[in-house]
Amino acid sequence: MDRIECMRAFVATVGANGFAAAARAMDVPRSKVSKQIQALEEAIGVQLLQRTTRSLHLTEAGAEYYEAAREVIASVDEAEQRARNGIGELRGVLRVNAPMSFGLRRLGPLIPLFHEQHPNIELQLVLSDQQVDPVRGGFDVTIRIASLPDSSLVARLLAPAPRIMVASPAYLERAGTPQSPKDLSAHQCLNYGYLQSGVSLQLSNGNETQRVHVTGPLHANNGDLLAQAAEAGMGIALLPGFIVEEALAAGRLVAVLCEWQAPPITINAVYSSARRVPQKTRAFIEFLVTELAQERS
Repeated sequence: MDRIECMRAFVATVGANGFAAAARAMDVPRSKVSKQIQALEEAIGVQLLQRTTRSLHLTEAGAEYYEAAREVIASVDEAEQRARNGIGELRGVLRVNAPMSFGLRRLGPLIPLFHEQHPNIELQLVLSDQQVDPVRGGFDVTIRIASLPDSSLVARLLAPAPRIMVASPAYLERAGTPQSPKDLSAHQCLNYGYLQSGVSLQLSNGNETQRVHVTGPLHANNGDLLAQAAEAGMGIALLPGFIVEEALAAGRLVAVLCEWQAPPITINAVYSSARRVPQKTRAFIEFLVTELAQERS
């Protein structure tokens, strides 16, 4: 048994979420991938995958082994690349997950620039507003815009993501302009998420903090959709500046309660806590740090 090739089949299967997809990516028969993983399980004496007729899932041991196997495969690939090309151009597949709005508004314009710098890296970008586990999802990097909980993952700060309370001029003319956070309880608010009973907002002005329960006609998990609803006059929304900056500049939206700030959130690159992060992953993260800093300057 070629242990490295079996590990490669295992990593590819988890990343592709299936034997068939992994086999296509590796250009080998599906039966070979299945046999390689079975041989790997027999060799180490634990079950790595739970298989059903429609899906497969990592066991607890499999999740831990997967993270280590990815590190091994990345190290082998990097060593082979260095042996072939010295410290030449980076190459290989880089899988990235990012929120929809950030992906379209910020990553989209940057991808061609990254490609110019690293033409031999194949970038696989998956946009989703769901919270994704990079390890279980098979991603090298996941972009998250939030205050991050403690975890075994590594988070690299890319940029701050200040949020702004906005509404359309038509809405403010109709409903009035809030003068303090407590006034928001009497307004229609457009909220991020799926909560149907409203949400609690916390806003501070440096000397005072107010928490207010707000409700409204729309809950959604995408900032662009909420911004469109705000422009249409449906209510007030608290959104990252990069989503509403164009509408504010054009006057389609107006900032309200400008002296009050929500708790800070940041844009982060989240990745496995592997001891040796592949060069292509480091290169992509450093690229984002540099480019996003230039946008703020």
